[in-house]
Amino acid sequence: MGYFIEEALEHLTTIEHGMLNLEAMLSDNEMVNEVFRAAHSIKGGAAMLGITSVQNISHRLEDYFKILKDNSNIQVDRKLQTLFLQCFDKLQELLDHLRG
Repeated sequence: MGYFIEEALEHLTTIEHGMLNLEAMLSDNEMVNEVFRAAHSIKGGAAMLGITSVQNISHRLEDYFKILKDNSNIQVDRKLQTLFLQCFDKLQELLDHLRG
């Protein structure tokens, strides 16, 4: 469990960087892919360990990043930023809880 949490927190840093630079990320396919892979990795690790709360939230983030990846014409507005940040905050809260 400790290794998963350590790795997930590293991936969370990648996700946070992408979300704080959401507009720039939309024009950088590699950055979108990197953030997508980070969410995917957290989801996979959580699924292997049976941590469904983390799995579900990271899956939702992964889905959102896939939409960004597949649609480069999306406009960033406050509502979109809020949606991403709410998911991120919840995922961070769950991982902090697991870390103890």
